[in-house]
Amino acid sequence: METYWLKKLIRVGGLLYIEGLVDARAGNLSCLLDDHILITRRGSHLGLLGEWDFIRVPVKVQGALTERASSELPVHLEVYGQTSHRAIVHAHPISTVILSMNLERIKPRDEEGKALLGEVSVLPPYPSGSPQLAKAVAQALKSGPLVIVRGHGVFSADRDPFYAYAHISVLERSCKILLHGGLQGL
Repeated sequence: METYWLKKLIRVGGLLYIEGLVDARAGNLSCLLDDHILITRRGSHLGLLGEWDFIRVPVKVQGALTERASSELPVHLEVYGQTSHRAIVHAHPISTVILSMNLERIKPRDEEGKALLGEVSVLPPYPSGSPQLAKAVAQALKSGPLVIVRGHGVFSADRDPFYAYAHISVLERSCKILLHGGLQGL
């Protein structure tokens, strides 16, 4: 079963990189499996992931391996503890990050973005991996699949990593449309 989820996470990492939603050392992925999560290793290149790029972290008791896990591990653990989501994708899509610096909410103007996303909240720029960020992201993901952190990136959560990735892909497309002329009236 774990191999099934690893293959999905590896594929999602590749898609994120191909679409330019992460750069060589940015972003992280995880999924919840019973009493542990699989999360990308700190500094992993999401476009070139292998099984060795994932750390198995117990949900309840933190061990020595947690130091090698993504710096956003506290966010992932808090989201899993506070929501029913089973997969988390964190990415740094450029257009979304640019818009987050000046907006409190991203309101897609394109039909697909409006239908699939509605409005997406922008959180303050909490420090990466901080308890404040973890609590704010978990709270936001209780009511929707996406939240943006100002000037930083997007956290998306769902029951499957492909759905979490797809939310980010649609959001970035909507943000590109906003940046290329759709900002009027905001």
